[in-house]
Amino acid sequence: MFYPDHARYAKLAAAELGVEFVDLNDGNGYLFALVGPSGMFLSGAGTVCSYPINNASSLTIARDKAHTKKVLSHFGIPVIPGCHFFLSDDYAKLRNAGHEAGDAHAYAASLGFPLFCKPLAGGRGNFAEVVRDAAELDAYIARVRRHFDAILIEPFIRGDEYRVVIHDGMPIYTTSKRQAAVHGDGVHSVAALLEELNRRLQGTGISPYTPASIAFTGFQETDVPPAGTVIPLAGRRNLSALGEVESLDTSVPPELARVATASCAALGLRLGAIDLFDVSERRDRSELLVIEVNGNPTLSSLERAGRLDLILRLWVSMIRESLEL
Repeated sequence: MFYPDHARYAKLAAAELGVEFVDLNDGNGYLFALVGPSGMFLSGAGTVCSYPINNASSLTIARDKAHTKKVLSHFGIPVIPGCHFFLSDDYAKLRNAGHEAGDAHAYAASLGFPLFCKPLAGGRGNFAEVVRDAAELDAYIARVRRHFDAILIEPFIRGDEYRVVIHDGMPIYTTSKRQAAVHGDGVHSVAALLEELNRRLQGTGISPYTPASIAFTGFQETDVPPAGTVIPLAGRRNLSALGEVESLDTSVPPELARVATASCAALGLRLGAIDLFDVSERRDRSELLVIEVNGNPTLSSLERAGRLDLILRLWVSMIRESLEL
């Protein structure tokens, strides 16, 4: 039986505590209950918030990247500048002017290309893309509006990327992240290599990589890179978008811990994952920007690193608290 990660973790922790795990999703594990002597609580995976300790308001705010920027900025936490734009005019009369799709080009021009665009309430790197000019922005909006109702436009920023997971004000672990890449074989063109990589994304719900992802590599789509050449793709570093974890450490550097802990506290999240860019000239983590905050993070990096024990410790703690064990 295939279970999504959070369902597997919850079931293992329930067994450790002698608590009943009840699958409410016909064996799929996307909705389940944990039942103890004095009560029960619901949880799940996918679009369901898996962590019962996070309140609904905090989670909903964190899911909106523009709201998150506003909250963090209010508390003096550095964020990537950006502005949101709605891709449908269905509710245009219910909001202030300046955030419609037609306003996006003026904002883009004020920032200057290239830009980075992503859905306002998206995740897993889906449609998080580099946009190189006005024509690509139009094409991006046309593609994304079929799936999402709003996007965020930001300057394209380069830097080392980290994720820090916080639980009740304490850093649990940090990862450094590496973007996806295609690998030259001396036979296939960059376009063919990109097509093959995109085939791996089919059926995952993650959008394909566009030619803009190779814009800063020095290669053209028709080039045939020598065997062994690694061509990193600009933009996404999510594991779900075929990015990679470069390192994982349960000893979180204090500068990362400080910004991540403050971000969770500002949003009222008891558990969250904070993605950060180090944009300092020396890459010494002296200048950090929050990319976004995830109030329902996966913990698969820990499992891949052989630290399932930390995941189960977290779930055991949540179950004990929620069921008053």
